[in-house]
Amino acid sequence: MYNYLKYFILGSMFFMILSCSDDYQGPLPYPTLTEAAQDAGLTTLLTAVNAVPGLTNTLQSQPAITVFAPTNDAFANALTEFGASDLSDLVAKVGGAANLETILGFHVVPAVALSKDLNEENIFTTVSGQQLRVRVSPGSVTVIDAAGNTSRVLQADVRIENGVVHVIDRVLIPSIELPNPTLVEAATDAGLTTLISAVTAVDGLADQLLSADAITVFAPTNEAFAAALEVFDAEDLDELVVKIGGLANLEKVLGFHVVPAVALSSDLDATNSFTTLSGQNITVEKSGNTVSVIDALGRVAQVVAADIEISNGVVHVLNGVMLPDLMLPNIVEAAQDAGLTTLIDAVTAADLGGALLGADAITVFAPTNDAFAAALDAYNVSDLNQLVAKIGGMENLQTVLGFHVVPAVAFSTDLAATNTFTTLAGQELTVMAGADGVTVMDALGNTANVVAADVAIENGVVHVIDGVLLPELELPNLVEAATAANLTILLNAVTAANVGGALLDAEAITVFAPTNQAFVDLLAALNLNSLEEVVSTLGIDAVTKILQFHVVPATAFSFDLESGAQMVPTLSGEMLTVTRNGSNVTVTDKAGNTFNVVAADVAIENGVVHVIDGVLLPTL
Repeated sequence: MYNYLKYFILGSMFFMILSCSDDYQGPLPYPTLTEAAQDAGLTTLLTAVNAVPGLTNTLQSQPAITVFAPTNDAFANALTEFGASDLSDLVAKVGGAANLETILGFHVVPAVALSKDLNEENIFTTVSGQQLRVRVSPGSVTVIDAAGNTSRVLQADVRIENGVVHVIDRVLIPSIELPNPTLVEAATDAGLTTLISAVTAVDGLADQLLSADAITVFAPTNEAFAAALEVFDAEDLDELVVKIGGLANLEKVLGFHVVPAVALSSDLDATNSFTTLSGQNITVEKSGNTVSVIDALGRVAQVVAADIEISNGVVHVLNGVMLPDLMLPNIVEAAQDAGLTTLIDAVTAADLGGALLGADAITVFAPTNDAFAAALDAYNVSDLNQLVAKIGGMENLQTVLGFHVVPAVAFSTDLAATNTFTTLAGQELTVMAGADGVTVMDALGNTANVVAADVAIENGVVHVIDGVLLPELELPNLVEAATAANLTILLNAVTAANVGGALLDAEAITVFAPTNQAFVDLLAALNLNSLEEVVSTLGIDAVTKILQFHVVPATAFSFDLESGAQMVPTLSGEMLTVTRNGSNVTVTDKAGNTFNVVAADVAIENGVVHVIDGVLLPTL
């Protein structure tokens, strides 16, 4: 509390003539200062005075005072001017209770000065110890504070028991040291609204910056953020966050703009390297009055407003957004993070990892483990290897996986209502985006839903889907498969017996296909030299029956067989014995000959082929 006695002594000497005026004869039955303020509706002033302990009693106990009392509207305007929400906030904005006491004391002169006692120009020393200027002109009395602001006396000469009150329309501000703004306040004053939105989007970051001991902030303008949105092809801050890899990377970007120390422009050398809150170094260069900042990518931005002091440091406004090394995951790391273990196994089995990692730009529609499990059920298989067999081998697995990859970057926000993309498989994929989300349609018309969109990776984006997408898969027919396996004698026999058409047209077949050596062994056993001799010796009907004895009118991959021996029907009308022992499969004919399956599970368009090392003989 100020030494009011000293000020009252000085004031009484300065205003001796006014105090001894014939118009002021000592205490009269006037209201107290508090009563007069209440009668005039000056509730905010009373609240402010009461906020300083003992100030009300001190003012009312003094022998002579003149109070320039601001209206409620005047205080409301002061709140707006200081960006305060209420009186308590205003106290904080002006620097605390001590400064509030100085401000209130600046409204009090320790003597009585009625309007008729005023000269054209008056200078009074207030209770705060600072001088106040009062001017009188015809029909007007104005008061000028230390900042040069002018207030008008709205109601003069309200007598109180120890002096007089003049009601004014503005809060008078003395010469006081106002506190520096906080970072948020400084950013608000500078119109950096996008920066504020970005900082508040990261939970706890604003509090961390406000409570830091010392910081230097390189603060991008709204235009700088707008340019960053354009670079990332993002419509707003939310889209930008997605495209840079989520809130964790937004925090890293914002932290890259903050140095945990105070660096005014006058403190800078020609070249400076600072470790930022992101843990990465940023380069700051100074040439004359120009300060430039260089990010991890070598991009340069200029400081357009330097040395804005804040409560815990300094702000330099930048015309660009600085980017650190964001270290986005690659496709394998992203799949691991998302728990897509079956997809990783499939990519590894198909040897596609290198191609995906090395691609310039990709969008991956990544099936969940549950999606792969559903695909296994649909194909009636128990694992990935069996699935590969049923879809036609590793080449077709590559086609399936490639059908999930678009060689371009497409975040969900980049999608139109309907989109057609050419995939790495060379086939088109349809992607539909709407209010309910994003769906993907495969070549068979099946749809899958995107259940986790926009997982940014170092060379594109991943969308997790709830289904496995199927392209058009080209399985060979029986003749093509036999040709590829070089089963030339079998093909000649099929042609001779004229059963090729029936086999190609059958809905579902399993073919036990003898090797060329198997036919050679049969010729030796029959003491014959050629297929033609077999036909002429046994007759075409017998050859046809032999061939039909190798065909089961159903599809049976090796893993579909039960363990042990089982009898299966053939096109010859006789039963064939097939035995599975672990991964080994044998077939036994009517003559009791047992042969091995030497190459199992060659998928064809209407079934499967198992290559065997002998020719099976029915009853002839």
